[in-house]
Amino acid sequence: MELNQLKILFDSGALKSVVITNAPMKYGYIIIFTDKVNKDHFMTTQRSGQYEPRVFKSIDAAVANSRKVGFKEMQVIL
Repeated sequence: MELNQLKILFDSGALKSVVITNAPMKYGYIIIFTDKVNKDHFMTTQRSGQYEPRVFKSIDAAVANSRKVGFKEMQVIL
């Protein structure tokens, strides 16, 4: 999901948690959002399509984007 879609879900109360973790088979980090029915959503970019997670070069960048969605607390798993 793109940033603007995730903001809408967060504002409606549909998202309950966020995890930042290593990107599988790539160098960087991905953000995984979990909604109230325990379904996971990845942050994606506009160019990559809906199924390719956005890979951040640093944890700071991933945290900043999680904050843009609206989260003040997040879990980082290395």
